[in-house]
Amino acid sequence: MLKPWLNGSRMLPPWLALAILLGIQLVSIPFLLNLHFNNAPEIYSPPDSPTIRLRESLFKEFPNDEAVIALFEGDDLYTPTFLAALDRAAKRLASHPEVDRVLTLTTVEHIDATDDGFAVSLLVDPRSLSKHTPAQWQARVQDDTFAPGLIASRDSRAVALVVRPKTLKESLARRDIQIALDATISEEKLDAYHTATAGIVAQTVAELRSLWRDSAIFIPLTFMIGMVLLWWVVGRIRPVVVGALAMGAVVSASVAGLVAFGQPYTPISAMIPTLMAAYTTATLLHLYAAIQRGRIALLARPQRIARALKETLIPGLFNVLTTGAGMLSMLFVSIPPVQAFGISGAIGTVIVFLVVFILVPPILLKWDTPRWPRRRSGLAHARRIAAAVAVFSLRHSKSILAVSVLLVLASIPLVMQVKVESNMLEFFGPDHSITRSTKRVESMLSGVTGLEIVLTGTSRDSLKDPTTLAQIKALQSWLEQQPEIDRSFSLVDVLKEMNNAFNGEDLGDNALPTDRKLVQQLLLIYDGKDLYELVNREFQRGRITLSLNVHGANEIGQVINRIQAHISAYPITGVKSEISGNGQLFADQTDRIVNGQIKSFTSAFLQILLLMTLLFRSFRGALICLIPNLAPLFFIFVVMGVTGIALDVATVLIAGIILGITVDDTIHLYHGYQHRIRHGVSPVFAIIRSVESSGRAVIAISIVLIAQFSLLGLSDFRPTAHFGMLCAVGLFAGQVFELLLMPALLGLRHRTQ
Repeated sequence: MLKPWLNGSRMLPPWLALAILLGIQLVSIPFLLNLHFNNAPEIYSPPDSPTIRLRESLFKEFPNDEAVIALFEGDDLYTPTFLAALDRAAKRLASHPEVDRVLTLTTVEHIDATDDGFAVSLLVDPRSLSKHTPAQWQARVQDDTFAPGLIASRDSRAVALVVRPKTLKESLARRDIQIALDATISEEKLDAYHTATAGIVAQTVAELRSLWRDSAIFIPLTFMIGMVLLWWVVGRIRPVVVGALAMGAVVSASVAGLVAFGQPYTPISAMIPTLMAAYTTATLLHLYAAIQRGRIALLARPQRIARALKETLIPGLFNVLTTGAGMLSMLFVSIPPVQAFGISGAIGTVIVFLVVFILVPPILLKWDTPRWPRRRSGLAHARRIAAAVAVFSLRHSKSILAVSVLLVLASIPLVMQVKVESNMLEFFGPDHSITRSTKRVESMLSGVTGLEIVLTGTSRDSLKDPTTLAQIKALQSWLEQQPEIDRSFSLVDVLKEMNNAFNGEDLGDNALPTDRKLVQQLLLIYDGKDLYELVNREFQRGRITLSLNVHGANEIGQVINRIQAHISAYPITGVKSEISGNGQLFADQTDRIVNGQIKSFTSAFLQILLLMTLLFRSFRGALICLIPNLAPLFFIFVVMGVTGIALDVATVLIAGIILGITVDDTIHLYHGYQHRIRHGVSPVFAIIRSVESSGRAVIAISIVLIAQFSLLGLSDFRPTAHFGMLCAVGLFAGQVFELLLMPALLGLRHRTQ
């Protein structure tokens, strides 16, 4: 029953095929209109991971640990004019529905000594700005225990406005807050003072804007490049138009699938349109190359399309299976956007097969009536190149294999230099506004990478115990000696400040109360709210917030490991200590990337090896086909080692993609070689003819894929740029190794038989 479809003698009615092709795009439109952009930090961790569960429980008692920081610099920051404008800006932003609190000079608390003990007031009271001189306000801020380094620089030349959002799940809500911040700064005429905007919210917004820019520019350019190169290869306008419809259907359906499965559109999934457009173009070229061969053989149009299907449909089916296996192997990377990419890519490859081999042929048969050129297309040039390389490879097979082995051995030290790292400060170039802003804020205040130690006692009021408080103080003293930690903050700091004010003097090292009754008395007098952002009202759970000046996952992970080791050696009696915060989210990625890369590559390799063994009915033949496709992966890691490009959430995708795509051409080449061997052609002639026949499409496909992936290298978001550049390099290396190593391996195989 399937035989007529497999040999190309049965096809769908052309009008039905066209209707389905257009229908796929029409059905996709409602989904595309509901595309959900999101790059929030938590989406890169599994929802059931311990870090996410801990964060969710903390958000029920404590504020969000994200913020956007606006830095203002000048010589007149403590004048009534500036302070009034700063206070108005803070009040405007505090009224935003997604803002939890705004921290600045006029909104944070200060503890003053009084005759009755102490009182909680505003650090800078906006209602009495004229009652003090700028110098007096400046001195008050600098004398405060908490403000310097947090919302004011120690040299008094900078102040900050820190906007803390409510617990947000969406990048768009973060963008709205930053837009409100920028508008408020402009409306309050603070632009002349505003020198930087940083923080995790600003970083997320910068990534979101880069995502929009890349999608708006690269998707249309990818289509244009695909159509131009199809024209160069085929030399016919109608196949190019059909190719454009095919690309549109595949890309639309793949992206719509994300929406249908409730997945967000992230910088990772933003690479799907380029991948699917490139893969559709590559698959079309295999079909078009076979049609071109039928034209050269002077077959009539129905016969050449039927023969083209017969030659390419089975290899195309296994292409889908092997490429899909490469995509599905990403499910082993426990980073949700990477897994969504793998699922979408796998679905997309199935759609490519259905579109190219089921829908395109009847459309071409019905409407592509003019004759194809016999010799004047780009395929003719590629054919000569492929044949020349194959002959060279056969003549020097032993030398090529020996040189390849030596190069691999010599390059192993370079591969060993590849590091696993994700560094937020290096996501953009050094001249990007978010990079410059982050460095500026950290130079004037403190590190913007947030981390927190969660302290949970065994019962209510556990954290009022003086012994426990002393142990927390000792831990903080150790923490602040670490070079990566700019400051720590906990209920201990607030209690020390209360006790100093209560006694009317600075008690120094003795500021922390050692008597439980005194602790309770101080807390009874306290009528502020800052304390309860550090400890819950039951005093059973609290947190030590840390400001880190490092941004790489490895560096953050080292700090976390050091903290955990110290707490294990010096535990706080009766208190459970856990690490949370955005820094922990980021550090978790390292282990996921390493474990995921190993599992992903192993899965892809074994699945593809099994599929090729089934297709060729030869385990040895499958191994011969896989060797040239492992070479470009090794070459990619060599390039990463030389250039210092790290393995991150984007580059972890490359192994599965490159292995899945490059093996497609090998399948077509080896399938043609087997076909000729079965028909009695001599091995050497079968190799040359297969490379000459399939190699024309292989070289053309290489150019198409490299051009389309190279576009991503122009992104200002470095993980995307690295992904595109390395894919282009890997695909180029894949075609070179395939045309050099495949003939050499096959030739050597027959010499040893």
